[in-house]
Amino acid sequence: MRNYINLQIISWSLIIIKVRVNVLIVQRTYTPKPGKGGLTTLLKMVNESTIAIGLPEVKVYRKFLGPHGTVITIQEWNSIEDYNNSRDTVRQTKEITSIFEKIYPLLDNTHVTEILESA
Repeated sequence: MRNYINLQIISWSLIIIKVRVNVLIVQRTYTPKPGKGGLTTLLKMVNESTIAIGLPEVKVYRKFLGPHGTVITIQEWNSIEDYNNSRDTVRQTKEITSIFEKIYPLLDNTHVTEILESA
């Protein structure tokens, strides 16, 4: 589960604010070959399959500037250990690997993975 700090402000009503701490973000950049379409749709399918097996949402964004058709995904994790432990689960899930078998032929190069941690 995600780590939260609960802040409570008491006045005429009780307000609970949840603040996320110790966030690890895995960002992947996918650049398609010229003329290849369907990448965004396939990555949204990856998100649905990922959520179905209990892993964090994969947010899908189209890049506004830069190489045409580039798509970036972002996935939030509690720790590098949680992320690393998920890799075997993903690789053993046919519903996800079968989608990536359709994604890889569309790419100009392999996707780029960056891991960012909260400062």
